[in-house]
Amino acid sequence: MRSIKILFLLLVVVFLFGCSAPVQETTIPVPGKDGVSWELIWRDEFDGPELNSENWVAEIGAGGWGNNEWQFYTDREENARIENGVLIIEAHQEEYKGSNYTSARLKTQQLHNWTYGRIEARMKLPTGQGVWSAFWMLGEDIVSVGWPRSGEIDIMENIGESHTVYGTVHGPGYSGGDGIGSSLTVTGEALHDDFHIYAIEWQPGKIRWYVDDSLFNIITDDQVPGAWVYDHPFFILLNLAIGGNWPGYPDETTQFPQQLQVDYVRVYHDPSLTIDEMQSGVLHVAGITMEMEEVDEKWQGTAYVTVVDQNGDPVEGVTVTAGWLGAVTGATKESKTAEDGVAGPFVGTKVSAAKEISFCITGLAKSQYTYDKNANAQTCVFISP
Repeated sequence: MRSIKILFLLLVVVFLFGCSAPVQETTIPVPGKDGVSWELIWRDEFDGPELNSENWVAEIGAGGWGNNEWQFYTDREENARIENGVLIIEAHQEEYKGSNYTSARLKTQQLHNWTYGRIEARMKLPTGQGVWSAFWMLGEDIVSVGWPRSGEIDIMENIGESHTVYGTVHGPGYSGGDGIGSSLTVTGEALHDDFHIYAIEWQPGKIRWYVDDSLFNIITDDQVPGAWVYDHPFFILLNLAIGGNWPGYPDETTQFPQQLQVDYVRVYHDPSLTIDEMQSGVLHVAGITMEMEEVDEKWQGTAYVTVVDQNGDPVEGVTVTAGWLGAVTGATKESKTAEDGVAGPFVGTKVSAAKEISFCITGLAKSQYTYDKNANAQTCVFISP
């Protein structure tokens, strides 16, 4: 009986101390670089038993994915799963539905998207010839406007190299092999030997790339040759591809399976960024001029476009895209405005003897500005004898 009382008292003590003990909350360090105190707004720590379907959807299929890649993306646990608080994206060399490799590609599309912020992931990279891991973003409007008009931000790409990663943007006029970016080559320990933090800090008109605390790339809206298409919502992707036009293909040195390990993905925003700072003004066309002349026995139209804001002031650095009707060869379809708000010359050449030619504006784009087509003084011009 005495032993029962002692046991009862011990249980009471354990219960009382257990109930009164404070709950330990996970603290997340908030980075503060370039004078910005970033505030955490979304995260996936991969601490559940399986991938959170409210955060991620798996893309499925093969077909090369636009890069002549060899893998078939699946939604199987063999290719994407949670282990000990880490997301494992694993590529296998195996025959599967007509492909010789399988892997996974996960995205937050139609679940979560963001405009601006610090986007980061702590990851351990794979390595080997033809092994292509990526942490990147696409514009949520890709379904309606297509790629590259939607924009693509490659936060981290690695093509199996042990010490080098890449950060790049792709947009209209600078996509694929013409993307604008830079790389970082680290010394010492190989990137695939440990976890590192890969991040961008994305603000109006500017994107910065980091590995851990090392800033290695900055791109601003005046550095891209085409439109700056990064002022709207983007979603996140994580994938591990095998082969492709850029990295080349696996060889006898490439070992399988390969793993991209992701400890977490976190998104921060700048709480000081106001609506006014995110949106500076409204653009429209104040006028279009076009002349036609005979050059080397061909009729050539030359056009200039003037762009102003809602106050009628000229705006520099606006990407003007245009189309021609009647221009057969040598048609210039894109130009940026100078300090006086004038873009051009746009040149369109017609081979036939007929002199009819039309020139129309299809878009205006500049960071933090919107385009009001209805305010245009002109949208098209037409010349005919």
